[in-house]
Amino acid sequence: MHATPPPMPAVPDAVLDDLSEGLLLLDSDGRVVQVNQAFRRLVPVPEDRDLSGADGTALVRTYLAPLIADAEAAARLLASIRTEKPLSGLECRIAPGRRVACSVRTPGNGTVALLVSEVTASRESEEQSRYRELFDLAPDGYFVCDPSGSILDVNRAGALLLGKEKASLIGTPGLSHIVPESRGAYQELIARLEDGGPEPLRGIEVWMQPAAGKPVPVSLSATAVRNDRGSLVEIRWLARDISRRKQADAERERLLGENRSLAADLAEERDLLRTVMEHTDVHLAYLDADLRFVRVNTAYAEGSGYAKEELLGRGHFDLFPNPENQAIFERVRDTGEAFRIYAKPFVYESQPERGTTHWDWSLVPVKDAAGTVQGLVFSLADVTERIRAEGEIRIRNRRLAVLNAVITASASAFTLDELIENALDAVLDTFGFDVGSIYMLEGKDRMQAVIRCYRRVSEFALMQNRTLDVRHWPYNRVFIAGQPWFVEGTESASTRDRDALADFGVSSLAFIPLVAESSVVGALVLGSTGGQEIPQEARRILEAVGREVGAGVLRGMLYDRLDAANREANLYIDILTHDIRNADNVANIYADLLSETLSGTEQEYLQKLRASIKKSIEITKNVGTIRKIRESRTGLVPIDLDRVIREEIAHYPDTRITYDGLHVTVLADDLLPEVFTNLIGNAAKHGGPDVEIAIAVEEGPDEETVRVSVADTGPGVPDDVKEAIFARFEQGKVRGSGQGLGLSICRMLLFRYGGTIRAEDRLPGRPEEGAAFRFTLREATGTGTEETSPMPGDGTCAKPVKNPVHDFRDTPGAP
Repeated sequence: MHATPPPMPAVPDAVLDDLSEGLLLLDSDGRVVQVNQAFRRLVPVPEDRDLSGADGTALVRTYLAPLIADAEAAARLLASIRTEKPLSGLECRIAPGRRVACSVRTPGNGTVALLVSEVTASRESEEQSRYRELFDLAPDGYFVCDPSGSILDVNRAGALLLGKEKASLIGTPGLSHIVPESRGAYQELIARLEDGGPEPLRGIEVWMQPAAGKPVPVSLSATAVRNDRGSLVEIRWLARDISRRKQADAERERLLGENRSLAADLAEERDLLRTVMEHTDVHLAYLDADLRFVRVNTAYAEGSGYAKEELLGRGHFDLFPNPENQAIFERVRDTGEAFRIYAKPFVYESQPERGTTHWDWSLVPVKDAAGTVQGLVFSLADVTERIRAEGEIRIRNRRLAVLNAVITASASAFTLDELIENALDAVLDTFGFDVGSIYMLEGKDRMQAVIRCYRRVSEFALMQNRTLDVRHWPYNRVFIAGQPWFVEGTESASTRDRDALADFGVSSLAFIPLVAESSVVGALVLGSTGGQEIPQEARRILEAVGREVGAGVLRGMLYDRLDAANREANLYIDILTHDIRNADNVANIYADLLSETLSGTEQEYLQKLRASIKKSIEITKNVGTIRKIRESRTGLVPIDLDRVIREEIAHYPDTRITYDGLHVTVLADDLLPEVFTNLIGNAAKHGGPDVEIAIAVEEGPDEETVRVSVADTGPGVPDDVKEAIFARFEQGKVRGSGQGLGLSICRMLLFRYGGTIRAEDRLPGRPEEGAAFRFTLREATGTGTEETSPMPGDGTCAKPVKNPVHDFRDTPGAP
């Protein structure tokens, strides 16, 4: 007989109930010895049933096994309990979204312990943690919104994109972060998701507005989350910053604006890069250690010219033999070191019509836990169009550099001869030609081209070609038809071409017409004593140089004409301001002599004559002032405004003038008194003997400006001519006779001083009550002059000093 095993000592219930795992302890007969509260919570055993002594296998079969969704797992659990064989970590789904882990232990003496633990929460926590980590570390912005568009969640990249803290974004409408011009596209996306359209929606470009700075262009993709009834509960957005791509687009458009088809190809390539794997233009392939294709994406298959089925299982270099590339693949496989190369040329042997293509490609080894290379990830990006574009850019940059050198040389010239000499030197230095000359068309019939300047031309060539008859071939092609002529001393050169090369003493020759406004004005002739060929690229650049030099020649001719016109105009102005002024002075003297002998009607005629002489003197004075303004090159200096105003008021002792001003220094020159001379003189002339004039100076809207007004009680200025009154010759149409130059001079001077002037009503809305001319001047802050009265205890006039109102009508000559 076998000895009965000693009974298993009982564990206090309080200790078992503290366990988080459910425990069912069976004796050697399979009867329940102890069960804790966690087991009752996980397994729906009736609370009022006493389980002590119950059949443990039956208990599990009745209450736990039916809950297990996997019948095979339930059978394994029952068999383990019945046979007393240990079982570890058997995970079972006992309800939707709920899983438990069951373990069977045999501690000895024939006893069996069943442990049941909840794994749903920990698994969900792990998944949520993994999701949150992926969500927060994603390089693109992710936004989760409710159906109304309010933000429920946002990752770190999304918060950085909008320049705000994540907490401040939660609950805000997504539409508020889209610029108004893009909101239509955003709302259309939401509408398409609400209508249940095809998903996901990708590559919709909008502009988002960060908290600070300019709007950012992004590419939006959206996916809808729906409940069991198909209702929209969430919208998940992916926002990719495409600022760099936008900048690249703008730069490419600037450099390759002439080649729109190329820009379209590049834009298509950029669009393809937005997707991954099946929808990306990056060709992806996975090869095993024997370099056989295991997996390829659609882009790779289409690029290779094979269907996916034709590639899988085949050796890469069986289909695309290339010893150099094969050595690279084998080195990466054998060393485990990744490899990357840019713009690698490749030729499809089976598709020679495709020509040479260029690819950015990389090889990344895939290793197992032991570090053994299991395969290679091969990625390719077709950059053929980019390489071609870069070649075009290099050509254009060289062309721009040459043209810039020619333009710089032309701009530094002061005469036509200096211009063409500088241009010739620049072309020779840039292209490396050995000899060069420039011919200009001369004569009435322009049938002869005469050499105007030359460099390193032999005496024999000068003797032979100093003058060219443009009516004869091939020179008529250049000077009359305006076509370039290139002569190369190759074996296929004609006898005539060889004779031309011999005449100029060179082995290659370029005749480039100088074209100005569709007319040929000369030709640029360049020759090389060594090279026999002139590349097509150099020919295109030389033609552009010919047009630019031709334009420079035209500018030189125009400058000569303009200089002659200026000299002639200055002659007329000298006659006007000097000779006519002398004549006016003589006429004035004779008028004074006649005044002593005439009376009555003759005296009235004499006064009209004096008025006409005075008007003529005023005209010549204004013309002289305008000329001085135009020719003045002096800078602005601090001027005592108070002194200028008082000196001008003193010139009108018979006019009632009040002055309310500030002691302030402004930036102007010695022509500033002309402004007050014209404004006060106009007011006195048009206002009559009873006119009252008020001058005021006050601080402007900022610390660097002062405002000045000259108001009168004269006839005023109608609203419809308040602006036109400052135009030349317009004043006579508004306020009586006059030549209309005074106010134009005022505006010219104030513009020069950095100020403005406008005509207003002395009393707003009542033009018949008089006019007010208001203008601004810039204050010379902190700059003292000898004429400036300093503040007490200080050596500068840092603060304007207000002067009292004074009536100068009865104070002739007041300073």
